Amino acid sequence: MMKLKKNNQNTELNWDYEPPKINNKKETIDDMSLIVGMYGNYIVSKTGNLIGIMEVSGVNLDLLNDTEQEDVFNDYGAFLMTTLGDGVHDSIQFIEPTVPVNMTEYLNGLKKKYLYLQQTHPEQTFKIELIASYIDHFTAIQNAKNMTTKQHLMIVKVKIKDKSLESLDLAVEHLDEKMNQVKRDLENALTDFDLTAKNLTNQEVIQILKNLINYNG
Repeated sequence: MMKLKKNNQNTELNWDYEPPKINNKKETIDDMSLIVGMYGNYIVSKTGNLIGIMEVSGVNLDLLNDTEQEDVFNDYGAFLMTTLGDGVHDSIQFIEPTVPVNMTEYLNGLKKKYLYLQQTHPEQTFKIELIASYIDHFTAIQNAKNMTTKQHLMIVKVKIKDKSLESLDLAVEHLDEKMNQVKRDLENALTDFDLTAKNLTNQEVIQILKNLINYNG
């Protein structure tokens, strides 16, 4: 977690960072990155923004008829008009990165089944070996990141007044309120299509950043 010190010199508290031009790949990741660090579940940027990330479940349009698809676009348009009204500027962004499919929960289920059969029905060797082969197969796929999906992310940010700890804590309060309000508005707008939104934790945000920097790492 980033630590900030209180400072009475206002000139040292101003956000005056300007992203430099890329110099033929000679910069380090820290040089090129706009991120200072994490504060709670949020990203602090060098340009004085506090940034939160929300994951949205999405709507499978292929399963909807023409009328239902039109309803989705109308409801989504109403959400945008309500949320992105005058004065909001660029405080909300939408991105869809390609990410590895997370099969951890599925693999844990297979492992529990494998252990259960070993303990209660050890004579079912064929079934036990079959489940073990599934575990080995899907573990290899997950580790190699060969199976991918689109992740639907909403980026929400607020301005941090200056580099003081008081301003940072105040920005956290504002972003908490804004994230929860956007989440409610989005789910209410598309409630007929079972859309859900989730505010990501710091560990989930860090994992997204890792995938963006080094997908195969």
